[in-house]
Amino acid sequence: MLRSPDGRHHAKRVRGGAAVAELLGERDRQAWLAHVGVPAPQVVEWTATEDGATLVSTTVPGVPASSVGAADAERAMRGIGALLAGLHRVAATCPFDRRLGVTVPLARAAVAAARVDLDDLDEQRAGRAPSSLLEELERRAAGRAEDVVLCHGDASLPNLFLDPSTWEPTGFVDVGRLGVADRYLDLALVLRSMDDARNPGYHGTQMLALWAGYGTPALEVDTDAVELYQLLDEFF
Repeated sequence: MLRSPDGRHHAKRVRGGAAVAELLGERDRQAWLAHVGVPAPQVVEWTATEDGATLVSTTVPGVPASSVGAADAERAMRGIGALLAGLHRVAATCPFDRRLGVTVPLARAAVAAARVDLDDLDEQRAGRAPSSLLEELERRAAGRAEDVVLCHGDASLPNLFLDPSTWEPTGFVDVGRLGVADRYLDLALVLRSMDDARNPGYHGTQMLALWAGYGTPALEVDTDAVELYQLLDEFF
């Protein structure tokens, strides 16, 4: 990613048909988000050639939530919960679909094309074959009643931005997977992103702060949904 000297804009450049298609999807989502008031990068310029494509967007202010230290983690996590709750409350007809009926077939395609990164599996799934992971995914997803909202789709802490002076949320980046889906698509990835290996400032202990900011009592957390959507993310 390239950033302008004044920091107000950044550019993503990609090569190859699949990468261009993914970047085009992100461009379309940025354009749609600009009309519904969600704080995210806005499209400045799009260029595409035979060699690839470039998307120039505005820069979301602040720093990634992954940069938060232990002293500020609880306050930051409350803000992240509030940020996601605000996104999930957006009352708009979204043209982008990330429900299981879309994402499970994409997971099958990733297995068929050998695109599952086995070196990046979560610890509890390390060493398993893609076919085994897919079988578990299909079993967990079968008959799942989805609580559909507008989701970011890749809500790990590096994609959630905060004001470093207050740790209040400022917005989202990397919105290429945004779409309607079960709210746990986002919540599960935030929870996973809090572990010590990924973001040690949180020490994996800020779950209650997340639920407080989001407005969900901790005792009501759907652990089956958390496991399902953390597993689903292994394929992308």
